[in-house]
This record gives sequence, structure tokens and C-alpha cells, in this order.
Amino acid sequence: VCTLPPHHTAEILQYENSYGGFNADGSEYVIRLPKQSNGRVKPTPLPWSNVLANAHNSGCIVTESGALHTFVQNSREHRLPPWHNDPVIDPQGEAFYIRDEDAGLYWSPMPGPVSGAGDYEVRHGLGYSHFQHISTDLEQRSTVFVPLDVTCRIVRIELRNLADQPRRLSVFNVNHLVLGAVPKDTAPHLETAWDASAHALVARNPQAGAFAGGTAYAALLSPAEAVYHSSDRARVIGQSRSAANPYALEHSATLDGRTGKSLDCAALQAHITLEPGDVRTLSFVLGETNDAAGLATLLNDLRHPGAVDAALAQVQAFWQDFTAQAQVHTGKPEVDILVNHWLPYQALVCRIWARTAYYQSGGAFGFRDQLQDALNLIRHDAKLTRQQILLNAANQFVEGDVLHWWHPYPDGSSRGIRTRFSDDLLWMPYATAKYIQHTGESSILDEQVRYLSGALLEEGEDERFMVPTESGTQGDLYDHCCRTLDRSLKTGAHGLPLMGTGDWNDGMNRVGREGKGESVWVGMFLYAILGDFIPLCEARRDIARAEKYRAHRAKLFEALNTEGWDGDWYRRAWYDNGAVLGSKTSDECQIDTLAQAWAVLTGTATGERVEQVLSAMDARLIDKDVGIIRLLTPAFDQTPHDPGYIKGYVAGVRENGGQYTHAALWAVMAFAQAGRKDKALELLSMISPIRHAATQQGAERYMTEPYVIAADVYGVEPHNGRGGWTWYTGSAGWMMTAAANSVA
Repeated sequence: VCTLPPHHTAEILQYENSYGGFNADGSEYVIRLPKQSNGRVKPTPLPWSNVLANAHNSGCIVTESGALHTFVQNSREHRLPPWHNDPVIDPQGEAFYIRDEDAGLYWSPMPGPVSGAGDYEVRHGLGYSHFQHISTDLEQRSTVFVPLDVTCRIVRIELRNLADQPRRLSVFNVNHLVLGAVPKDTAPHLETAWDASAHALVARNPQAGAFAGGTAYAALLSPAEAVYHSSDRARVIGQSRSAANPYALEHSATLDGRTGKSLDCAALQAHITLEPGDVRTLSFVLGETNDAAGLATLLNDLRHPGAVDAALAQVQAFWQDFTAQAQVHTGKPEVDILVNHWLPYQALVCRIWARTAYYQSGGAFGFRDQLQDALNLIRHDAKLTRQQILLNAANQFVEGDVLHWWHPYPDGSSRGIRTRFSDDLLWMPYATAKYIQHTGESSILDEQVRYLSGALLEEGEDERFMVPTESGTQGDLYDHCCRTLDRSLKTGAHGLPLMGTGDWNDGMNRVGREGKGESVWVGMFLYAILGDFIPLCEARRDIARAEKYRAHRAKLFEALNTEGWDGDWYRRAWYDNGAVLGSKTSDECQIDTLAQAWAVLTGTATGERVEQVLSAMDARLIDKDVGIIRLLTPAFDQTPHDPGYIKGYVAGVRENGGQYTHAALWAVMAFAQAGRKDKALELLSMISPIRHAATQQGAERYMTEPYVIAADVYGVEPHNGRGGWTWYTGSAGWMMTAAANSVA
């Protein structure tokens, strides 16, 4: 009988913190989960996840416990199993088990839902997650990945018999089906059946609206002595049971083969026999296709010898090539590991393709959000940037405003919200001008793109969810950009743009909702965009518009540096009632990072004011003890003013006085632009999640994943330095840009 190897591989890890660390080149994060005396594996402080996806908006979230969540076409509107967002329990909607048919024991090849007798090692990589475990003389290696061109996830389980006698085993995959958004809403409508020609369990939801044409499938892609199935979750999991103690694994020799209406499970059981020393691989697929007639062909292609391995190799090669397109060497490994591997992966796979993560199941495109992501990936693939600009332009109304966010549907329609946000629409000319500066391709301005039409917001109405229609008109991208700029030229009493129901900071949604409040930051943003866009107007001989923009830009500069200047830093905004925000005279939010950083980045601040605003940020917003750059201080708490939902956050958390990493990175870029690159690199290193979680104590304080950037970091006891919302944040792209354009 073979003896068990050490608890984990002998590989020396970078930034090892007792939970895990990076492999030699930084492209994998290795998590070691030893078995404890209580029979459970040692957990990470919070679920440490990976996001897997392809360009077809299909993918899977996987945590270190082996909890999976697969989606197809839209990660919020069309989940296959449920999305849980439960960091305490980390439930398993897709579970795997191995049962020793002679011993009567069962366990999971991943740490959950039923941990085996030994340790586990987890490797999150770019495009895959790999689990290794040995127990009961059986070596188990499981790899989860999403193929580049198929709307599914695959779990490949390799088993090696280390014993000196044959092993009769059953390997189970049990999936709780949703085929929609919420399980309780879809369960009564599900229809399941066994497709004999495809050798697959299939499911449909005829009430899934735009997604009703899909056929979900669960199948084994590998040979086995016998395969059994069931769609009856009550008989597989059992009443008053969970994935941790499924009824069928304890009481049924085989799954019962039951299918039909209102059954919300896709369970498979593969029976195999392993001779001593034998190695067998079983690959399980869960996915959905809109071509039910072609399902058998699709699965036969995946069952072809070597097809699964080839698909995995394709995924790995894609990400190696993609991340290699733009490399940065700052001399700080805690920065370079992220920028050269994980951040471009995070920006593309999570933000643009999946549009979901453990803490947010979005599914939608955000007008400002994915534009920034795509712009920050321009060094990796400028085509992505171009495509996103044109996609966003197609979600603009004839009046010039845009959908704040929208869900794309299979029929090409969009469903989203129309708002009074003042900055959303401006990101299109901003990104377009930056794209042209980077590529030299001004012909993008000639691309013809549709306009949408929809009901206008009524007086006092902040937003409306709608299904807009095509207006029947279109214009070139230049016209789209000009409509946004022309719509944004209106100013308030201080000569600055109206804030509406929010600017970049969504949480300040009631500062200017009555139509009088003004945003200093939007003034800076518009000042910069006009500066970039005037030459484009002149190149197209649109001289009258260029002169109009030039005159408005000059007025903005004057207003920003008179009304917007507070004496030592720039103000943030004015409320509808005329009260100032972001001033030393303000009761709360006396200074805001956003305005100071963009004052430098846009050239609004000149001369000695550059050093004044940087000094103000350094003294009041950079907290070296906690390792964060606060968005604002002091936090909203007792003020009688109503800035918006930002005040609902605990003081020091998220936008309300914690670190909001977008703005923190703009602060880094501001220091670099002012020539203080050493300071910028120091700050970039300070806010790196690798630095936060470099020790056991640090990891237990930071809690979230060390290998991807978090949208926010808390700045108040007892949660000082705790990471917030990870993965689904545009700060991944901005950290890349900060490192590449500002520091390196």
C-alpha cells in the first residue's frame, strides 16, 4: 500500500501567510487546507474565489471550498444553479462526491461539501482552479474550467488507486437547477428529461422569458461502467438535509432515474472500478445550448479522446498570451504579480465577460463601468476597447443621455435604467478620445451606431427601469459623443456642471437631485474631455463646435479655480440648498480624494496648487497605519444634510470614509503625474492586497483574497484594514494603468 505524501507540495510560496501564497511566477495562488482535529479542513478567513468565464458571457465562480456557481448568457438573469453570496456557510449548489462502494464511505474530492480524511491543496489560476487531495489510498486531482467556445463549465476529476486491491467507486455530481434568477420562482416551471441520443440529463424552463429557448444539460464526458441519473432533489439530497449529508449517497445504491416537471436537480452517478495503480479521469459538464438538436454533436465532440485536455490547454494558453501583451516591472513584486497576471485577468474575465463575482451578481453592463475596464485593457487588446465603445454608444438615447446600466438579452434588446447621473454619458467621449490617442485610429468616429428611444423621466423622478426601443435613427460615433457633451454644458450658480442624482460617487445621489446642486469633480472631468475632444472637432472641420467647447472649457477652468477652490484643496460639490461639500467649513466630508486627484490629473490645478492638494491628501486622506487611502474625511454620520445613500454606510466603510480603491488609484496617478513617482510606487505597494495579506495576522485582518484587488477596504475599528467587495471592481483596470502609465 502506498503511503500518503506530505500534507502539501514542498513548493516554496511567495508571500506565504499560513493560508497560502503565490507560486514562483505569480500566476497561481496556492491555498493549503490542512485537516484539523475537529474533522474539518482549516478554512480561509472568508471564501477565496476564482471567476472563470468566456466571451460568450458564460462561466463559473469557484471558491477554495469547491463551491461552484455556473451561469450562461447572463450571470444574474440566467443562473443554472443558484448564486448564494453567503460567506459564512459558502453553500454548495454544485457538489461532487466519491463513494467507496465496498467500504460504504463517501467524501468530496474538493474540500466541500464533505471533506475527506486528508489535507487539500487548491490552486487558483488564470482560467482554472485545481484541487488536490489524498485519502483512503486514493489520489484525487480535480480541475474546474470554462472552455473558450462552449457555454458550459467542466470539472475534470483524475483518480489514482494507491492501494494494492481494486476499488469499486461511484463518482457523483449533484446540481441544484434554477435556470433563471431565483430558485423559488423557477422551480415549478422546470422540465427535465433524459436525452438518450446525447447521453445527458437535460432541463428547460419555458417561463424563462428571453432565455426560454435554452436547453440546459448535465453529462459525463468519460467512459464508465455505468451511469445513473436523477432530477428529484428530494430523493437525492433528501428532506431536511443538505449537500453535506445527501440521502442518496447514504441510502441508495444507484440514482433513481426520475425526471419530469417541477424537478429541480441534475444529478449524475458514474460507477467505475480502479485496479491497483490505475488512473482514470472522469469529466462532468454542466451547460446550456440554444441548439437542442445539436446537443448530441456538441457532447460527442467533447467526448472525443483528448478533447477536454485540449480545451483546458486552450484556456491556459489564451490567458498566458493575453497577460503577456503588456508587462510591467516596478521592482515591487507585490505590485508586479498583480499587474502582470491577476489584474488583466480580473478586468476581462470578471468585469467584461462574467459581470459577476462572489459578492455581486450583476449580469448587466454599466455604462461607465465596462467602458473604464475596456479602456484600461487597451494595452492588452485595443479591439476590446473599440468594441466596448461602440456597444455603449448603441445604448444612448436620442436625447444624448444613456442607460446607467442594462442587461443584454439574446434577441439583441436592452433592459436597464434611465437616470439623471451626470457622469455616465461623459465616459464615452473620454474613452473615445483616449482610444484615438493610443491607436491613432480616428476612423472609429465614422462608425454608425443606433440611438434608443424611451419615455423621458418625469419631474421629480430619479430613475426608471425600462425596455427602450430602437429609435429608427442612427449617427456616427462623433455625433454620439457630441450629443453627450452638448447635454453636459449646462451649469449652476457657481458655473459648474449640475450633479443630478449622482456623479462618479453613486452614493451621493441626493446632493443635486432637485436640479441645483453642482459637482466640482464633473467640472474637472468635463474640462479634461473637452481638451481632448476639441482637436477632434477641428480635424472634422466642425469649427463652430470646437469654439463653443473651447469657450466653455475656459469658463470651467475659471470656476473651478475660484468657486471650486477652498484655500488648501478643491471642494467636492454644492447641495441643492447651496451648502458646500468638501470644504473646511463643512461639518463632515471636508476633503474628498476624488476632487484632489482629478485636479492634478486634468490640469485643473496648476503651479503651487498641485503641491497643495497633494499635501492635503497626504496629511488627511492617506492612512499609513491602516494601509489605505480614504475616499473622504470625516465620514458622514451626524450631518443634517442628506448626501444620499452613502450616509447609510457605517462611518469608515466603503465610500463613506473607507478606501474606495478607484479613487485611491487616481490619487496614486496624481502623485506620479506631479513627478513624485517614488511616492506613487510607495502608495501602490501600500494598498496592494498582497501587502495587506502578507502575514497570517495580515490575512486574518484583511480576510479577502490576496490575489485580486478589492473595491473597498474598511477604515474603522474593529474592521480597520478589512477587504470589502472583491473581484467585481473596476479598480483592477485602474491599478494596471496606474502601474504602467504612472509608476513603471
